[in-house]
Amino acid sequence: MNILLVSGPGISLKEPYDSGIESFIVSFANQLIAEGHKVDIVAEKAELNSKFNLINPFTRSTADETNFLRQLTEKIQFKTINFNQYDVVHYNMFYPHLIKTGCELKNKSFLTLHSPADNKRVAAYKELSLNNNLQFIAISGRVKNEWDKALDLNIPLIHNGIDINLWPTNASRKPEYLLWSARINDEKNVAAAIRVAQEMKLPLKIAGRIADQPYFDDQVKPHLNEQIEYVGHVTQSELNNLAKKAMAYLATATWQEPFGLAALEMLASGLPVVGFNTAVPQGWSHESVLTTASLRWQDLIALIKKSRTISPYKCREFAAGMTVQKMTLDYLNLYQHILSQENLLDPIKFKDDNSVQIFDEKLQSLN
Repeated sequence: MNILLVSGPGISLKEPYDSGIESFIVSFANQLIAEGHKVDIVAEKAELNSKFNLINPFTRSTADETNFLRQLTEKIQFKTINFNQYDVVHYNMFYPHLIKTGCELKNKSFLTLHSPADNKRVAAYKELSLNNNLQFIAISGRVKNEWDKALDLNIPLIHNGIDINLWPTNASRKPEYLLWSARINDEKNVAAAIRVAQEMKLPLKIAGRIADQPYFDDQVKPHLNEQIEYVGHVTQSELNNLAKKAMAYLATATWQEPFGLAALEMLASGLPVVGFNTAVPQGWSHESVLTTASLRWQDLIALIKKSRTISPYKCREFAAGMTVQKMTLDYLNLYQHILSQENLLDPIKFKDDNSVQIFDEKLQSLN
């Protein structure tokens, strides 16, 4: 198949990634290509040695350009892409004006829901849900439950997966510190990790993009010293190297984390995950994932102590059940299921029949 993955204007697919969505797109594209498909991606930047083809129809907007004018320009530029050459157009980021434009061109379109059902997205996607050319996909049970309710649909669920080869386990790991990695802002709650490390008198390494500078200046910077270290915004390889000497990965997000890709990557690296229930998907019931329903940092201390007995191989064994290979096969099965219909399934009808159940049963029989 010829597949177009759409991220959006100004998006960089170079490491270090700004979020897990960029990592998802690159990993997914590489695996689709490994399966024999041709993949183009709409974005601004990508690595020079990328296996996929980068398409960037957008020009930079000027500072004095209104939001309406910018979106109108982007829609016109988006239409310059030759959509007729693609079997599938797959959207992954919140650019509803581009998704609507693509659907109007009658392409078979898919939208992976990577984010919670907040008011802004619900308002935009309710309108898009009426379009017969668009199929939504959820990345976790938590995301599916939110969006099923918001859009009154029964959305297919395909769990995220990772390229486990990018996250080797260090058999001779000698734990030296706690590790935290995510965007640095209030909802990711690195402050809780700092308090835990201070209370337990353990070193802590903090990695991630500073998404909220005032939060960093207030909640992180005053605590930085020889014990609490900010190592910057790191690549996947650099993060894996950090994991090799860590004793546990702290997942302290207090919002309803859509999936928790970083936690899965750390498990693949052999690192147990300790954190709040909000920070990992529902259903991650395993000895290597130690979480609490409490949002009190004090309640993480006992879990960190308990995590010291967990084998790195147990962590990796759990992560090995969620690979990019399995995820990609699930997406390809969904593509084929939709494309085999005379017309793309109407999302409203999809809610009322047993199509999702049939698709789920088909996935189980193939995997």
